[in-house]
Amino acid sequence: MTLPVFVINLDRRPDRWAAMSAQMDRLGIEAVRIPAVDARLLAAQEEWERDTNGNPPGRTVDLGAVACAYSHRKALRAFLDTGEQAALILEDDAELAPDTPSLLEAVDWWPADARMITLEASGRQTSLLYASVAETPSGRTVHRFEGFASGAAAYLVTRAGADLVSPYLDSPELPTDIMFFDHRRSRLARELRAFSIVPAMARQRYDANTDSDLEGYRCYPSGARSKLWRNLKALPYKARLRVLRIVGRVSKRGVQYKETVIANCEQYP
Repeated sequence: MTLPVFVINLDRRPDRWAAMSAQMDRLGIEAVRIPAVDARLLAAQEEWERDTNGNPPGRTVDLGAVACAYSHRKALRAFLDTGEQAALILEDDAELAPDTPSLLEAVDWWPADARMITLEASGRQTSLLYASVAETPSGRTVHRFEGFASGAAAYLVTRAGADLVSPYLDSPELPTDIMFFDHRRSRLARELRAFSIVPAMARQRYDANTDSDLEGYRCYPSGARSKLWRNLKALPYKARLRVLRIVGRVSKRGVQYKETVIANCEQYP
């Protein structure tokens, strides 16, 4: 068994697709390209609707985030059409560890209730990790987490997980990674209860050829009142996190990318 892999890529970024194709070839992974939804085209569509209908859409997130969410929706629908039980979804700036192919050979290493597992490093963010509940075929540990795991550039997802998140991507109210992995702000994240691989197996590349295509298409900000309401709604969850830390159920750590690990030995101090 080999799980399908889908790579989200803009038509106007053949350079990124070339880089991802080369990486897939090195890893021996066969991937399907998913044409990303272009924020530039969304901006033109929104302008046309305002000019012709006088009815602005009233977005609560910027157009770049909307385009990203729609792109992930396309990838998840493509996965569901395959009939496979799980898949790996990638953005075209994801850099993968050499042991990534081992994740695609089976799902028997997954935690029993896993619907989504992020492969990505948390960057400057820190995660609140529970104890390890599983181990990848190459010896990395798998943890449920609280708080926020930033980025949606690389994640494994089951059919149940794809079915759960897809409706939220129809009318996105938050950026994709926050919807999936920010328990403080996202009802979906609290319901999804994703897992994280430690050390991380993926990170986003940042260089001259991988600058974000999501910036510069802002519209219809939610405003201070909406932000205040979201913060108030998050207070019970923040209080819960404080209790979990006090009693030692979770530990606060950064999830960093490592190319290789020593089997059965967690690479953290």
